[in-house]
Amino acid sequence: LMKKLIFLLLPLSVFAQKKALFLGNSYTFYNQLPNMVVDIANSLSDTLIVDSNAPGGWKFQNHAETGSSSLQKIQQDEWDFVILQAQSQEPSFPPGQVQQETYPYATALVNAIKDHSECAEPLFFMTWGRKNGDNVNGQFYPIISTYGGMQQRLRQSYLEMATTNGATVAPVGMAWQQ
Repeated sequence: LMKKLIFLLLPLSVFAQKKALFLGNSYTFYNQLPNMVVDIANSLSDTLIVDSNAPGGWKFQNHAETGSSSLQKIQQDEWDFVILQAQSQEPSFPPGQVQQETYPYATALVNAIKDHSECAEPLFFMTWGRKNGDNVNGQFYPIISTYGGMQQRLRQSYLEMATTNGATVAPVGMAWQQ
């Protein structure tokens, strides 16, 4: 299952020798996701050079703040891909809240990527809903109190972020659901 999820993250046929920057939080950090993708590329005789910035709990806002370590990393190299993974719950919140608290920072990150390198491809890493939904925030927004409802909101928000910003989505959360 993990290999299938990683195949969705980056199409391996594009590797040869590429560079990818992963910006996220614990969903990216734990299990050493960037290194797993490197191992898969290596198994196909391709080369993928990776870097990451994935502090626990970080939102797109943290990554997009002026002077952040993420913005510095975007500037440090000519990336082929920059993978953007939001805080796990945030894109599942009510659409108006996501529009105010998430989308502007997603746009700021995509703009920073494109401003640095026109050839870099921003890639939104669609996360997965919690097994039993978000029971705490689900009290205020009931749709996310179940796995299915939470996954649907994550899907919708990630697709909107990608469409609005001319970016790509890796539908990892949908593959996880399958």
